[in-house]
Amino acid sequence: MKYKILLLCFFILSGCAAVQKDKFLKGMPPDAPVQNIHMTAKRYEYTPDVVLVKQGTHVILEIESLDITHGFKIGQYGINVTIPEKEKVTVEFYAREPGTYPFKCSHFCGFGHFGMNGKLIVE
Repeated sequence: MKYKILLLCFFILSGCAAVQKDKFLKGMPPDAPVQNIHMTAKRYEYTPDVVLVKQGTHVILEIESLDITHGFKIGQYGINVTIPEKEKVTVEFYAREPGTYPFKCSHFCGFGHFGMNGKLIVE
């Protein structure tokens, strides 16, 4: 019985992840250009901490933690992910509107956590 419940939870959570990804790509035309960006996260900084993207692009951020667990949050896009220790996560979204969008670490990572931030600029 316990395994059935775990299996059910896995399928439910897997479905939620797919819904989240679709949410971030909603309204994206099928021929939208793709912009891939590699970022790193380490105490207490992102590199790069300023990310420039073109309006109307499918943005794929690959964010790698170089040390401990970090988070990545862009409130205006509804993005909030955890980046496990020494692992990489992929964040995808459609850069629909021009503007400057702050991002920050959303997983407490130590004394300098509150200064770990940057900005996404959609031009």
